[in-house]
Amino acid sequence: MELDLKGKRVIVTGGSKGIGRAIAEVFLREGARVAICARDETTLAAAAADMQALGEVHYASADLASSEAAAGFVDWAATQLGGLDILVSNVSAMSGDYRTCVEIDIIGVQALLRAGLAHIEDNSGGNLICISSRAASAGIPFMQAYAAVKAATISMVKSMAIELARRGIRVNAVSPGDILFPGGTWEDTQNNNPKLFAAVLKENPMRRFGRPEEIADVVAFVASERASFMSGANVLVDGAATRGLQI
Repeated sequence: MELDLKGKRVIVTGGSKGIGRAIAEVFLREGARVAICARDETTLAAAAADMQALGEVHYASADLASSEAAAGFVDWAATQLGGLDILVSNVSAMSGDYRTCVEIDIIGVQALLRAGLAHIEDNSGGNLICISSRAASAGIPFMQAYAAVKAATISMVKSMAIELARRGIRVNAVSPGDILFPGGTWEDTQNNNPKLFAAVLKENPMRRFGRPEEIADVVAFVASERASFMSGANVLVDGAATRGLQI
């Protein structure tokens, strides 16, 4: 299926590893021009160097806990790209602390999205995509704050989709399940808490963890004109791990 993403100007936050890196790479393979950010400048620079073999990529270190830094990165990236078509917010505090989660996942993300809107032209196929989590649809012991803000993210996406529909800008969420990649939470669990890792693996009907590329491919589809009537949606990509119905 042709996604017609060639030449699109794309921002991906948290693009140095895992899901964010996979998203940046799939857009590059589709011919898009990409700008990425992350906090760790060393890891970010190494990732960007690898990605340059795939296409045009710009990068800058940014701490999205700061609304000013989030907006500043978007403005910088849009200047490098000559505008903006697609913004993928892949950022999370991954914390049990409510204040930290709200400041990053809600206030920071809202600043990021609003900054992006200033650069997206109306009725030009513009997209905002937030990476949420299946945690929003399930109880997560000891990570209440994380689950709560991910649920709030989906609510924010729905409200923004309604607000921006007449401007021709789509807003959606993609919610990964348990994704295994080097340097990620589940690799750490596999190495340091193998019993928990095995228990979570057993609970998944597919009896495996997801791969970052499996999330990235869905994000690329959602951002494309092939999904032109999709807005305000939350797409679960979790191997059927979430057992409740989304009604």
